[in-house]
Amino acid sequence: MTVLEAEAGSAATTGASAGRAVLGLTVRLVRRGALLLALGLAFFAAVEALSYLATYPDAASRSTLAQFQDSPAVRMMQGFPHAVDTVGGFVVWDAGWFMQSIAAIWALLVTGRLLRGEEESGRAEFVLTGPVGAGRVLLAQTLVIGSALLLAGAAVAVTLTATGAHAGGAVLFGLGLAGFGGAFAGVAAVLSQLFLIRRRTTAIAAVALGAAYLVRVVANSDEALGGLRWLTPYGWMDELHAFREPSWTALTLLLLAPLVLAAAAARLRRLRDTGGSLLAERDGRPPRDRLLGGPTAFAWRATRGMLAGWTAGIGLYALVMGLLVEAVMDFIADDPSYREVLASIGWNVDQVVSSFVGMMGTLVGMLVSLHACWRIGAARAEESSGRLDAVLTRPVTRSRWLGGHLALTLAGAVVITCAAGLLMWTGARLSDSGIPLADVLGAAFNSLPVTVFFTGLAVLVYALAPRAAVVLPAALVFTAYLMETIGPGLDWPEPVLWLSPFHHLAIVPTEPFAAVSAAVLTVLGLALAGLGLLAFERRDLAGD
Repeated sequence: MTVLEAEAGSAATTGASAGRAVLGLTVRLVRRGALLLALGLAFFAAVEALSYLATYPDAASRSTLAQFQDSPAVRMMQGFPHAVDTVGGFVVWDAGWFMQSIAAIWALLVTGRLLRGEEESGRAEFVLTGPVGAGRVLLAQTLVIGSALLLAGAAVAVTLTATGAHAGGAVLFGLGLAGFGGAFAGVAAVLSQLFLIRRRTTAIAAVALGAAYLVRVVANSDEALGGLRWLTPYGWMDELHAFREPSWTALTLLLLAPLVLAAAAARLRRLRDTGGSLLAERDGRPPRDRLLGGPTAFAWRATRGMLAGWTAGIGLYALVMGLLVEAVMDFIADDPSYREVLASIGWNVDQVVSSFVGMMGTLVGMLVSLHACWRIGAARAEESSGRLDAVLTRPVTRSRWLGGHLALTLAGAVVITCAAGLLMWTGARLSDSGIPLADVLGAAFNSLPVTVFFTGLAVLVYALAPRAAVVLPAALVFTAYLMETIGPGLDWPEPVLWLSPFHHLAIVPTEPFAAVSAAVLTVLGLALAGLGLLAFERRDLAGD
């Protein structure tokens, strides 16, 4: 062997070792979130399947679900009922869009953090000092993200199979779910090459996700527009029909899109420098120095786009739910067995509209609580990026800084709740339900004390375990919501249901507002926030 051959072999071995090191580092960065995603989606699928088996135990009760295809509002929200006489088909129709959205949101956030966030922090430069190219690093990172999504899809498939769904259909849905998330990971990967700032990359990817959902809404509003479903990954999932007459074209699109986008992102990565972008910022833009006079003003400036996005998303969802009121009334009137099920979980079947609005108010409370957890995560992002170190060198106390984030979070919760209530009432008016505005607003604001409670909990978690500042409180919010909405129908014991803060609220407007419980939850939330402020004063700042 010549010296040149020996050096070439050594370089190849070193390059392979560097590639494995990049893979290992990426796995370490995403493994916790990937595991939580897989467990969360699997748990949600299990709850949906078990509630279906309890609510629709026989073929006669399941046949009533088919009538939902006659409601444009239901089709726009959840798609056409397909194979809903099976466990798997129902879960895909009732909860598929939600699981797809969760997978896509996780994927685009993680992709933005790994690809653009690592460059913003300067850590990517250290990785690229080794014998590994930028394009290869990107492909390794997208490979890990894709594997995590496949893990989540497999977890859902195993769960559905265990609850009685057809195994082949469960595998197809799991693959489609992974491909759906991978498509938006690919979108975020491409955007990470175009834009310089991680926040902008994530925001545009989120807008793309929302636009994809809106295209699907339009496509499902009228059968004449059904061809539009092929323009959006949501439509591909609608066309997949995993549990009866599957579409291999839809599955191919779902699996091919992530590969094409990842390859495009890798190609674009080779065309730019590390720390740069293909779309350069304009140098001639005048400086924007508004809202830089204090930490709270700056926090508002940095997160007002987030508030606008959450308000628009939750508001649109509330509008569609308002449009569903008439369809829900007709369905319940025609299904005595379903009325019995609703009565078992606390509905007043003599006041169907008010009970439905009350349930939607609880759902809005859950979504606003998730926003609160996300909003406290913005404080964590400011700390992990190192910007907080510079702020605290000024005459700014830790309590003032974190208290500003807390105040903006609570104010944002009020804004979103008000917008959701108004838009839900607008949808209800358009469906000719005739429910008063005061009842809809009362239902929406009824869950605000729960949001205060979870906001305080998020502050405390941030102070004690900053790396879990979003994941842990958000998981508890979702678990508490499921306990309250699914638990009674599955005959869960009262001590278990009591653990959910939602369980202590009245169902407004069918019941009077539970002022005592609301006051207790509010006080507990503020107390938790106070403990969080004290704990934050006593710990060191932490990076990623």
